[in-house]
Amino acid sequence: MNNSWFLARRLLFWRQERRKLNRSAVISVAGVAAGSAVLILSLSILNGFEADVWDSLLRFEQHSVLLPRSLQVDARAAQQTLHAAGIITQPYAERKLVVQSGENYRLATARIVTDLAEHQAALGEAIMQNIPYPLSGDGVIIGALLADRLDLMPGDEVRLLSPLDISLAVPRPPQLTATIQAVYEFGILNFDEAYIFIDFNAAERLIPRLSSYAGLSLVGTEEEQERLLPELIDIEEWELRTWETDHVDLLTAMRMEKLGSAVVLFLIILVASFNATSTMVMSVMEKYREIGILRSLGASRRFIKALFLRQGLLIGLVGVCTGVGLGVAVALCQMAYHVIPGPEGIYAASGLPMELRWIDVVVVLVGAIIMSLGAAWYPARYATSIPPGQAVNYEK
Repeated sequence: MNNSWFLARRLLFWRQERRKLNRSAVISVAGVAAGSAVLILSLSILNGFEADVWDSLLRFEQHSVLLPRSLQVDARAAQQTLHAAGIITQPYAERKLVVQSGENYRLATARIVTDLAEHQAALGEAIMQNIPYPLSGDGVIIGALLADRLDLMPGDEVRLLSPLDISLAVPRPPQLTATIQAVYEFGILNFDEAYIFIDFNAAERLIPRLSSYAGLSLVGTEEEQERLLPELIDIEEWELRTWETDHVDLLTAMRMEKLGSAVVLFLIILVASFNATSTMVMSVMEKYREIGILRSLGASRRFIKALFLRQGLLIGLVGVCTGVGLGVAVALCQMAYHVIPGPEGIYAASGLPMELRWIDVVVVLVGAIIMSLGAAWYPARYATSIPPGQAVNYEK
């Protein structure tokens, strides 16, 4: 450690007369450490919640879907073209259906999938109740809230009606009797009440001309493959939708929540920095004579200014490294061992969700150090304005 760093440490942390630690400096360091630790943990919790939501969405949603813009689009030809280029696709469709159980009716969106059994397996832990395959008839998977509204359990039968397919020739909507194969629960958005799942074989008997409405879901599509789509098909005939575009409001809301939380929690570090400013001003006043002696011995204004800026940097470095180290340790421990329980009924399986992202750690480190340097700017300028002759003769 060179002389300037040694002097900065001695002038800040020690009271020369009593040989004791400067408590105000220690409190400033503790404030920066507490703010940094809380910020790291809060961002980790928000990241963990975001990751859980994305995981649920990706199990529920198709990553990318091609939907025809008109009924004249040849989906089979497009599927063959994409398959020849190595892009795997599956038929995909959605349709509004009425779910009837006794005298109760509910309108829901039917997500029509290729294989209901495979889709049930893909839903994983979201499946609450189910009956074993094979079914004697057509099956359907419904959400927990919809099941509660209609008082349904796995194994019960429901009638599905397609009101959009009423015509003058057929004034009554097509109907299909199906068995509740499973009940799922995601707990996000309105999925548990608004969506049901049915396979194409059953849906084709309920919905006339279903193939005309069906699109193509791109299985395991990468960004590079998506860029190849305009070269393989007439993109004007198709609409490309991704789960990000379908839920852009949710994505924006969660990003704004994270940004707002980070700004508010940075205020803790800012308050600690203000405390550091008062601590360093008191340090300048206490070391008034010593500063005058240094100036008389040839120390330049630039040296004195750098001396007190280093004090601010010391507060920032010691505080933020301590706080970030503590926050990272707690986050990693929670990610590995789930020692902190989450809200009952939401995160009971894995505890409070946390996900540590190193970009957040870097932002907290840099932000806290910049704030600490900013807090040292005024005391540093004040110290450089002290007249050497007057300071040397100053009596405390």
